[in-house]
Amino acid sequence: MPTLNQENVRHLLRRTEIVDRPDRVAHLLTLGTIEAAVDDVMNVPANPPSASFAGIPANSNWRQGVRLSEHWMDQMASVERSFGERMAFFWHGHICSELGKVESALAMQEQVDLFRRRGLGPAAAGSSVAELVKTMAIQVAMLRYLDNDQNYANSPNQNFARELMELFLLGVGNYTEADVEAATAAWTGHNRPRWDINEYVFDEERHDSTPQQFLGREINQGDPREGGNDTINVILGLGPLGVGKIPPGAEKNQGRPSNEVAAEFLSYKLWQEFGEAASRTVPSGVAAAMRRALIENDFAIRPWVAAMLTHDDFYATATKTGLVRQPVEFLVANMIALGLDSERAGQLWLLDQAGQQPLYPPNVSGWKPNGYWVNASAMGARQLIVQGCLWALQGDTWAGDAGYIQFGENNANRLTKIEIQGRWQDGIDPISDEEFVDRVILYTGLRPPASTRDRVLAHLGHPDVAAWMRFDALFLLLSAPEMHIA
Repeated sequence: MPTLNQENVRHLLRRTEIVDRPDRVAHLLTLGTIEAAVDDVMNVPANPPSASFAGIPANSNWRQGVRLSEHWMDQMASVERSFGERMAFFWHGHICSELGKVESALAMQEQVDLFRRRGLGPAAAGSSVAELVKTMAIQVAMLRYLDNDQNYANSPNQNFARELMELFLLGVGNYTEADVEAATAAWTGHNRPRWDINEYVFDEERHDSTPQQFLGREINQGDPREGGNDTINVILGLGPLGVGKIPPGAEKNQGRPSNEVAAEFLSYKLWQEFGEAASRTVPSGVAAAMRRALIENDFAIRPWVAAMLTHDDFYATATKTGLVRQPVEFLVANMIALGLDSERAGQLWLLDQAGQQPLYPPNVSGWKPNGYWVNASAMGARQLIVQGCLWALQGDTWAGDAGYIQFGENNANRLTKIEIQGRWQDGIDPISDEEFVDRVILYTGLRPPASTRDRVLAHLGHPDVAAWMRFDALFLLLSAPEMHIA
């Protein structure tokens, strides 16, 4: 069983709440066990607030999308237990819709809020993969994004049925084309009233009611509205339909129960997001624990996540060093350190340059981990993100000493112009390099390794670095290698 110590607690918080706030570290260390610490991290709000589009024209989807993205990142940065928001972002990258194709920020908000409220959910909610996928499937965002609103009995569209298996639940090669055709038929009739009305309706006249063979099970025989849900029940081994079998015609995992294959596929995705992505595999011990947690709990989400977060493999050195922060995580970490909200930080356009703009995944397979984020252009955009945040932080540079650099809303967490630069005409010296750096570290909560602190001090001590250039120390701390590691 993992040990409850500062190193493990900081790792747990960086992966689940993006940063390891000192007060959260101190609190979790009082709880006695890793299991109790994980329970605390997972004690997320039941009904996080939706974004408000007040003041934005109803036909301005782009501006509404900006508001939705900023609201979501503000929640990640400001909520005490933000793991629910971070889990929602995982689902947003795994079960993708994209605003440009959906053409409705309200529809995207409905999907994002589903992920925020049911993607982990409080303990009483009992959220499950099956519930999440069944609800997502008939929301307008997914109907439009994967064209299931155009899937009719007399004109089938396979997009959603195929991606449901290939990218959402089973993985490539674990179904046949006959399974795609059967699932497509089962999902017919889930439409919108008209092309210009973003509401869900079920049109039984457009539903193909022919019984279908799907993963070796008979589906689409009862309530026409439930034909599509039959496919999810078969894949996950739920309900009266039982467990499907990966058919012999598939490329791999032939003859295996579909719920085992789904459990392994989903666990790999979750591990890549929160565990480690460098090896492109899941350690056998935690893989078995996560698979067992899904199958034994009818694909409930919380036991599955807890099985990962309480396992020894999650706290192994390879795990702690095996994940690059995603651009959204990097920006949120900077917002938290500097006490900025997303509107002041104003970096959505730079997130796109860094490779990850919320609501705009590159395709239905979502964003990839690690190497996906590490290239000259993307890393250059990260430096610009830091620079932009620092410009916002010192917006009142010439308004006087008070508030020259203001970290958050706490008036005690500030550095004045005199402290940083001195005042030569009055013979007032600036504070020492050591005090300056240590106060910045204290106010931001960054807690860099000693080697980073030493390198920053060495920079400030260079003869060519004048007092007015000391602000660069904050840029160096926020751009240091550890800021890019999750």
